[in-house]
Amino acid sequence: MWLDIMSQYNTLQVNIKLANLLGLKTAVYWAELMNVYSRVISKKLDELHENDGFFELDRSYIAKRTTLSIDEQLEIDAGLAKLDVVYTNQIDPNLIRLDIEKLCAILVDDDPDMIKALQKKAKLKQADESAAKRGAVKVQLFSSILETDVDLLEAYKDWISMVVDSKKIINRKTVEVFQINLNSYTDSKQVKLKLLELAAIHAYNDFAWVRQLYEKDYKGNGTFIGVSQKKGIGIDPNSGF
Repeated sequence: MWLDIMSQYNTLQVNIKLANLLGLKTAVYWAELMNVYSRVISKKLDELHENDGFFELDRSYIAKRTTLSIDEQLEIDAGLAKLDVVYTNQIDPNLIRLDIEKLCAILVDDDPDMIKALQKKAKLKQADESAAKRGAVKVQLFSSILETDVDLLEAYKDWISMVVDSKKIINRKTVEVFQINLNSYTDSKQVKLKLLELAAIHAYNDFAWVRQLYEKDYKGNGTFIGVSQKKGIGIDPNSGF
């Protein structure tokens, strides 16, 4: 049993130069990012290219591996983003892209003035910390989405992100109730997408408001409804919706 506990799987190799430059927490976090990234490269390389280098993190898994909370992970992301080393998706903080070559170039520069400048640049401001907290809330709420359809899942994430960013009240119960009401209202994927789009645009946290707006301006009027400019999805005007 002690061999299992002390196995290599339960060990992280931390880059000392990175720890000295940006702190031990950042070095620990980066070490686990490299573990995840290596698996993505070996198993999902085509998908990585298709997504412009972005891949999905399991923040809860990272927390278990590093003891860093989701808030702390996102704060580190914010600091590394200032150095153009890490990029996170604004809507879904679980989606991340790394510039490993850029970080390597930073680490090989031993000029004291450059090191001080980098440390100053990476320093977080209050706005960065607030954004990290909002990102952590989004990640936690995303886990409440009970949806397997990719388009609907992304639409739910867009909605949650907009409500959180608007600083309106939203919690796991809000998300659960919204899903129940939406599924009870319609079986049509296109209608669900439109309702979620309206909810996101107006940052509505109550399905009743979204339904009222949809029935007033869209339902049964025969007008083409563009659901998502990003995905090019729309309701067929001849579909009866």
